[in-house]
Amino acid sequence: MYRWLSEKSRAEDKMISICEIGSTARGQNDQLSDKDLLAIGSSHDVDIAVAKYRSSGWNVSRYSQTEFSEMARAHSLFVQHVKQEGVLVRDDQGFLQETLGAYRPSRDYTSKLAAAIDPIRSALEIEQSYWGKLFQADILYVSIRNACILHKATVAEPEFDFESLVVWMCGTIGLTQSDRNSLLRLRALKHAYRARLTNMDVSIIAEIASTARKLADYWTCFCGSSGSKFDLSNCYFEVRALEGQLIRAVGPVFMDELERGHELGELWATICSTDPYKPRPPHLQRWSKSVSDFLSNRQSH
Repeated sequence: MYRWLSEKSRAEDKMISICEIGSTARGQNDQLSDKDLLAIGSSHDVDIAVAKYRSSGWNVSRYSQTEFSEMARAHSLFVQHVKQEGVLVRDDQGFLQETLGAYRPSRDYTSKLAAAIDPIRSALEIEQSYWGKLFQADILYVSIRNACILHKATVAEPEFDFESLVVWMCGTIGLTQSDRNSLLRLRALKHAYRARLTNMDVSIIAEIASTARKLADYWTCFCGSSGSKFDLSNCYFEVRALEGQLIRAVGPVFMDELERGHELGELWATICSTDPYKPRPPHLQRWSKSVSDFLSNRQSH
């Protein structure tokens, strides 16, 4: 029996599940779209598959079977995203299909929504520089989309397309067409920041921030006494706050060109990772000190 279990474990270690997700899977991709892929597995074969897809321009979110199963048990809406919109490419022994078939989303994400308001409010102060404004737009895109997903999943059927979420949200709380159009601009500004485009009109950021404040105020009332006690636990926005300090000081192009082995290399690689859904490693204290030392040294020179 134990030999059979050992053989079964080795077989599972080699299993791979691959699924297209996001706008490509929905058939709504355009020039601003990323190509997003989910890969599940822990073997060297998965390493090879992930490297192949990444070299072809895919953003790959990779998990072990254990990690993905834990996400499903925790009612993660990322799992709902895969279930609702994913296009299966490969699924050895049906692991992903079985997991998605058993998955059910929570009926209430209010506590997570309450926690999701804070990153929006932290990004409302207008940045001064060109790259600062694009960084602000990136943060607002991510945080507003996240909050919209949590809100929609709590009161209606889950939705993941940014434009559909914005249209629904603006209709729900009675925002104007101008408000809606300003929020929809976030997607292009986010793309410009990540592609390091230098010719974007960033004058609309103040209008976007004003609309974002309306959303944050509404969600604060909606969540009521739920507060923001839910622990997002992956340090995503804390890491991005460090990114903001570096962007304001030296800009993203300087950071992209850091020499290998630089003290900030690990942090910047994490920030620029194409694996956006996975929890960040808990090196926040060390990274914070490295950023502080780096900025202090630049000021002293």
